[in-house]
Amino acid sequence: MIEHEIAKIKAQEKMMEALFEYAAVCHVENIILENPCEADSDPEISLTQEFDHKMKKLIASYNRKYLIKSLRQKTFMFLPKVVVFMLIVLGSLTIIVASVHALRAKALNLFLDIQEKYTDIQMKEINPNQTEQKRQITPTQKEIPSNWNGYVPEYVPKGFIVVKTEENVVSMSIHYADDKGRTIRFNQYLNCDTDLRIDTENATLQHIFIHNSQALIFEKNGRVGVVWEDQSLFYIVGQAEQSEIIKMAKSLNK
Repeated sequence: MIEHEIAKIKAQEKMMEALFEYAAVCHVENIILENPCEADSDPEISLTQEFDHKMKKLIASYNRKYLIKSLRQKTFMFLPKVVVFMLIVLGSLTIIVASVHALRAKALNLFLDIQEKYTDIQMKEINPNQTEQKRQITPTQKEIPSNWNGYVPEYVPKGFIVVKTEENVVSMSIHYADDKGRTIRFNQYLNCDTDLRIDTENATLQHIFIHNSQALIFEKNGRVGVVWEDQSLFYIVGQAEQSEIIKMAKSLNK
């Protein structure tokens, strides 16, 4: 810092010296008139281009330094106001960002709550054998309608009862359930041209016979199903042992 100030002082002194020299040369004629001498016949002194260029450069340098100093003073004058303004803007942005973050967090928590409830429901549905349930749903016994014109399994696995029957122009269905939440569904399709699509991906498949009719039995995700055709298309699927489902299929009677 001290060296910088010393260099600055020397530069100013050098510049002032050059200015005085330039002024003296410019007024040399006046000086001669004021101080006459015998050497009136001496040739007129002229400035070299190099000297003139040097002086213009020094003057331009001085003007540039003055301009920089003026700009610096104005900057220092307005800087506090700019800083305060920027702090206000940044504070506002921080509040906005914080509010948006809080809103997103609230929405995310709501989503997680819904997701957790959904998972709980799914767990209860895919684990019907869980004994530590707060609420046990006891199925209500239903009677098969007296005007039922379809087939009915005479054998039903132990603990299962009829809970619902359905009949339409396409099929007739009987739904069974037990007090553990397990279900079995029996379907009789009235139209032999019915296109029945069954998801057997990654399932265990086996071909058997139901009363001389070839049948396909499959097991997937704890559910066993069997489908066969004997004048009508039949389909039984449920949460029971494979032997129980086969025995149920072989007990059909009209």
